[in-house]
Amino acid sequence: MMNIVLLVLLLFQVSFAMDSSVMEVLKCAEIKKMDVFAVEKIDGRVYATGWFVRSGHDPCRNKTDYGSSVFEYKKNCVFQEKNWFKDIYEVRRMGLLGAMLNSNQDSIIVSEMNSVLWSCPLKTENLSDFYILDKNRLMIGFEEGELGDGDSIGLLNSNCQWTLVEKKGKLPSIYSATSDSRYIHYYLKQDEPYIVFLDSLYGHHWGTLSSFYIYVSTRKIACGYADDGADQSKSLIKCIEWTGFNFVEKVLPHKVNVPEHYSPFACPWTERLFPCGGGICSQNFESKKIEILVDE
Repeated sequence: MMNIVLLVLLLFQVSFAMDSSVMEVLKCAEIKKMDVFAVEKIDGRVYATGWFVRSGHDPCRNKTDYGSSVFEYKKNCVFQEKNWFKDIYEVRRMGLLGAMLNSNQDSIIVSEMNSVLWSCPLKTENLSDFYILDKNRLMIGFEEGELGDGDSIGLLNSNCQWTLVEKKGKLPSIYSATSDSRYIHYYLKQDEPYIVFLDSLYGHHWGTLSSFYIYVSTRKIACGYADDGADQSKSLIKCIEWTGFNFVEKVLPHKVNVPEHYSPFACPWTERLFPCGGGICSQNFESKKIEILVDE
């Protein structure tokens, strides 16, 4: 029943097999028809972000994890829901961290599990998007010159201090990242994807223009979709890795089907990419089949 395919990626030189407990959760999520946005082992426990399919559910209705739940895996295919972000519609997640706007949308709150870590007022109503760098820092996008000419990106820390990151940068829609991901991305002028890799101490960073934007990232790699110029019915999956000296961008053997008729309310692809342990997985929107594309 399980349709997990291990694709050998010698170019990434992976050295560890995926954790068996993560594999077990992937198998149970597929059996139980769970829409999965992340599976990660943290402090010895495995957590899955997603929701279970209801009768009449539109598989394309929820392409992001907005409003989804966090589940702790309890063996024997039992998932225990955690109500850490219950009834919060647009929470951004990274592992067990969550960032969200308050009810008045004039301040932003960062929490870990069910504990608030810090909160800060927002300086503008022209918020375009935001996501988590770590428990002490957020990246926040602003529209129309709030921090400079045109769209801008700022850094907000737990002391409520603001720093300009890009005067003419734009945050794309939210993507899935593990708790130890070191990749971020945004658009420069003319929607050029720009990918940044942060070192473990966040004291240095390296960046590069990319041929795709990130949809999912882990500590080691970041991946996303790209057009297949030879076949409009397929999308490529591209990944990027920082070797310690430069960025290496590669195309995976796996291709994703593109629906024949696309609208803003439909799925642009037939599969969702998501982090699974330290690797990258995909899940078919309709069948819920899961494939491992990049092992740890």
